[in-house]
Amino acid sequence: MESYKFFLYPKFDLKDMVGRQGYGFDFPAGADPYELMRPILARLPLLMIFYGNEGDVLSINQEVTTHLGWDTGDLLSRDLLSQCFPDPETQRQFRYWMLHPPLGWQEVPCHSAYGQVLEMIWAFVRFPNGEGLVCGYNVTDAKLTQSALLETSDRYALLTRGMNDGVWDWNLITDETFYSSRWKALLGYQDHEIGNHIDDWLRLIHPQDAERVKLNLTLHVRGQTPHFHQEFRIQHRNGSYRWALARGLVLRDAYGKAYRVAGSLTDLTEHRLAEAQLLHDALHDSLTGLANRTLLFDRIEQAVRHGCRRPDYKFAILFIDIDRFKVINDSLGHSCGDAILIELGQRLQRIVRPDDTVARIGGDEFVILLDDINGNNDALGVCDRIHYELDTPFILKEQRIMLRVSIGVATRTPNVEKAENYLRNADIAMYRAKLAGGSCYQIFSEEMHVMARDRLSLEVGLRQALERDEFTLHYQPIYRLKDNRLYGFEALIRWQHPTEGLLSPERFIPLAEETSLIVPIGDWVLWQACRDLQRWQEQYPQHSLCVNVNLSNRQLMYPSLVEQVLAALEQTQVPPEALHLEITESVGMDKPEQVRDILLALKAHGLKLSMDDFGTGYSSLSYLTNLPIDSLKVDRSFVKLITETNQQHSVIDAILSLAKGLDLEVVAEGVEHAYQVIRLRELGCDYAQGYYFSRPLTREQVDQLLAERYRV
Repeated sequence: MESYKFFLYPKFDLKDMVGRQGYGFDFPAGADPYELMRPILARLPLLMIFYGNEGDVLSINQEVTTHLGWDTGDLLSRDLLSQCFPDPETQRQFRYWMLHPPLGWQEVPCHSAYGQVLEMIWAFVRFPNGEGLVCGYNVTDAKLTQSALLETSDRYALLTRGMNDGVWDWNLITDETFYSSRWKALLGYQDHEIGNHIDDWLRLIHPQDAERVKLNLTLHVRGQTPHFHQEFRIQHRNGSYRWALARGLVLRDAYGKAYRVAGSLTDLTEHRLAEAQLLHDALHDSLTGLANRTLLFDRIEQAVRHGCRRPDYKFAILFIDIDRFKVINDSLGHSCGDAILIELGQRLQRIVRPDDTVARIGGDEFVILLDDINGNNDALGVCDRIHYELDTPFILKEQRIMLRVSIGVATRTPNVEKAENYLRNADIAMYRAKLAGGSCYQIFSEEMHVMARDRLSLEVGLRQALERDEFTLHYQPIYRLKDNRLYGFEALIRWQHPTEGLLSPERFIPLAEETSLIVPIGDWVLWQACRDLQRWQEQYPQHSLCVNVNLSNRQLMYPSLVEQVLAALEQTQVPPEALHLEITESVGMDKPEQVRDILLALKAHGLKLSMDDFGTGYSSLSYLTNLPIDSLKVDRSFVKLITETNQQHSVIDAILSLAKGLDLEVVAEGVEHAYQVIRLRELGCDYAQGYYFSRPLTREQVDQLLAERYRV
């Protein structure tokens, strides 16, 4: 029986259809091949078109209908091939291949009944009986997939070139590793200078980091970590080490076996440097580069913890404040002040040991932590070295600046555990050194703490005293010596403290000066004295009384002082010549020109100016003659030199002679005895005040005094 052999391939790859061995099927001659093969062909994803001896289509399979949309009825109503290939030349070529099958496959696009153009490959077979079979395979999706893959590949190439990070890809099967150009460039290498093995990367890692990187990479490959994420140091081509971050993710097959690890490499060097700079800035003073308060507190707390573990461990805190630093800033400018602060910080660092901490905690305040000392003598020795170091002047703008500092010392105390308490104790001791005249040091004691606590309580009360109307004025009469006539009063402030009773100005005025509360307090004194004087002048208009009001240094430097004084006079209608303003010798020594301008402005409006406590300060004759002063007040310490037996009064005589030479009036303070009055009158003193005449009087007592003295 004659038979034919037809070859079918398990995977219908038309590229390999010719010349490959397939599976053979024998069927009898004259049998319908399509009918015999229908069960098999129905399972293949092929378009089957059976045709006759003349190339006319005899039948099609279901795949033709599925992919092209044509059905069996189209065979009878129209020419199927002309519908699939509307181009005449393409149709002619296709019919030719049906009658003369070429070797291999042919790629010919095909039009569907839906108007689509499908990418197809075709194979042609002629049977011995003259009939034939065309097998088609739709490769449209495959072409789209291939195009997408090419596009993805191009995008991947562009991505790896454009990324700031380097890309690495380790094939665990072949043990080959791909490093992108950027990966190599991050380390200073050209493409050809790095191999394709994982060791080409690992050998560059810093020896202290290498084992950690290898371990974490191995753990991720084994599946013990969800991802690979590691920071480490890696050697640049120039030999330096840079900080890098490697990220990676393992890929596994269907059986969970790792076959690939891919990831990125990021240069963290600049980021690390920025972090280090931020950390440094957060812990150091921007001007001097010394430790700041935050770092100082941390070091002190470390020392405290160390002391808890080692009872014999000792440390000391030195709180350093520059004496009269504001004068330097105001006279030379803040840039020169900053230069002094920088150089002082450098000198302090040269004095102490490397393990000690020098900090600037604000303004002109420096703190030194002396770590692990033998005892208090070590701390005091450092204080002496600081003062010795400052004997060398600072040279700024060709000027020699001598700097002096006050130092407070606080040593380790078992019952003190907080850094802030140690700093507070050293600050308290520094303040005591200031009160002692400056340019010295004081060691903290518990008594100082008690005094500081009382001072704080007093300061809190002082801030509330104005609001609560707790201040009052007492007035000490001033008499003209030549006729014992009442000349006026000196206004003296008192504080009616809610718990401590009536406080004299010596108790709270220094504190008011330090805290700048003296400005609002002084303004209150000025207004109240003018109001009281207004009332007395209205009651006794025939008597030209005056009132003396003290001005502090801070008040005198206050920008709106002149406006405040004039406003008080205008509101109370007090004549300017009835208001005498008293200043001390030391007032304005730092800014003599500015003080002179202010005093001249007051003088121009008719006010009287007096220098208080003359002879106890530092004024020179040139300073005295440069100011528009009307009178001098001799301090009580000189008046006390006048006794019944002592007839030599050279100091007072000299002051009076000086005053007369400058055409100034003189007021003697603290007069307590009749013989003092007699002697002062003999010496030509103009006015006097003191207990001999009267103690300071309340407003009501002044009313009574005036009523008795000027009774009609």
